[in-house]
Amino acid sequence: MRLILCASWLGALVAAPVAGRAEAPPRPNILVVLTDDVGWGDFSCYNPESKLVTPHVDRLAREGMRFTNAHTPAALCSPTRYSIVTGNYPWRGRAPGGTWGFHVPSQILPGQKTVANLLKEAGYRTAMFGKQGFGGEHAKLADGNPDFTQPMAEGPRAWGFDYSAIIPRGHQAQPLLFLVNELPEVGAEKLVQGDTVQRGVRVDYSEPGWDHSAVGRRLLGHAEKFLDGHLEQNRASDKAAPFFMHFCTDGAHSPYVPPATVAGVPLKGQTKMTEHTDMVLETDVLLGALMAMLEKRGLLQDTLICFTSDNGGLPYERSFGHDAVGGLRGKKSFIFEGGHRVPFLIRWPDKVPPGTVRGQPVGTHDIVPTALELAGAKIPEDQCLDAVSLAPVLLGRRDDSQPVRRHLLVDSSPGRDAMDDGGFTDGSVIMDMDGARKAAAKPKAAGKAGGKGKGKAARRPNPAELAALPSHGIAHALYEGDFKLVIDIQDQPAALYDLKADLAERRNLIGDAAQSERLARMTAAYREIRASKRSTTAIPAAGP
Repeated sequence: MRLILCASWLGALVAAPVAGRAEAPPRPNILVVLTDDVGWGDFSCYNPESKLVTPHVDRLAREGMRFTNAHTPAALCSPTRYSIVTGNYPWRGRAPGGTWGFHVPSQILPGQKTVANLLKEAGYRTAMFGKQGFGGEHAKLADGNPDFTQPMAEGPRAWGFDYSAIIPRGHQAQPLLFLVNELPEVGAEKLVQGDTVQRGVRVDYSEPGWDHSAVGRRLLGHAEKFLDGHLEQNRASDKAAPFFMHFCTDGAHSPYVPPATVAGVPLKGQTKMTEHTDMVLETDVLLGALMAMLEKRGLLQDTLICFTSDNGGLPYERSFGHDAVGGLRGKKSFIFEGGHRVPFLIRWPDKVPPGTVRGQPVGTHDIVPTALELAGAKIPEDQCLDAVSLAPVLLGRRDDSQPVRRHLLVDSSPGRDAMDDGGFTDGSVIMDMDGARKAAAKPKAAGKAGGKGKGKAARRPNPAELAALPSHGIAHALYEGDFKLVIDIQDQPAALYDLKADLAERRNLIGDAAQSERLARMTAAYREIRASKRSTTAIPAAGP
């Protein structure tokens, strides 16, 4: 098994202004494709040993910019989904570990705006599709249950989306239903009547006849409807508006129910491994269908496409020779690299140089100020508190010798401590920094790495125990240059890794006297960020 490498990085001032800024390019349409539980090792453009054939993701790498050191703000979906629409670290929302429920106040606190809110103010038409995943409230009936005859009290409209077709908690959790512009698409009459009752509370609001395998097809149908409506509005308007589309795929989260075909492409059984990898493959098929949809309508050339994941992958298929985390230690939910290092690709024809690779550390939530800068929108001082614009990188004004970030902070899942890797440690073969193969010694606590075996992971504290812990039981990782400092759930430094020399995170340098000054500096930086009201610098309006 090979460990894929990234370029080295250097420290720099956070979001430093660029002298002599060139005239801003025309405002792009923006499509963000957010996949679920997909790792950077799933795609051959990141991992040459991937067993999946993903031509559309590989096309983005050929025709755009591939980031090899991109991280989700959390190693888990709900907190990341909050961050990727607000540009805030997860702990600035309602709950440090994310908001997961249905018909509950969302993770987005009163006064916080989303990228859609701000882009809409800048003249964009906006849409959201698929798994929403960070709470939201419906209008209430007298008994407190959701009133599905009314738009949501807090939902996509409040978050700035003109058109929406969402699955509130994703296709893995009840209620299993599409809310289209905040109203049920199917079975509304049954939902209003609520014929499933337990102790006076309706417990299942799912659509009659819900079909997991149809989710991808339905998402594409709504995306097409939005685009056609967008073009019709532009034809009827004196001034054409750009669009922003936030498209969240069902793949590759469980339950793994791949359709026979999607968008006319065979899917079920095509990977010759598992239904899980079939669902990973679906993300590529959906991306291709969206690109074809845009091209058919003459929109592809003027659309910036960002493709990424909500957290790290799940290396269930190592016994097949396929590793979703590309040889990294850990997986989804853990603070090790496999938990949150993800594919992150951006294509914008004639603006982003094709085939470029950047190794500087970035957060996937950096897409928020990037979109706003390219849209010519100003970020208010109280919004987008922890993200930096990648526009200077995308447009060739800064490379890895001038990274846009000095620090990046990442969360684990609550209860996953600093040295817990979930038993998914790879101990076979890694690559050194010169690309040579070498044997890798297994860490002492490594679990088995084949098939779907999960090894022996540490016991997770219960919610009451977590609430009583510093940082609410969440481990953190702070990135500075080549180094990663890990803070445990007791809020104390637990590990220090030189990722340039040790991307596999096998050599903990925290006891190395030569690193004492770095350790003190990074610990202080971590505490400063955690205590801050804002950790990055707001950008001025770039102008259209």
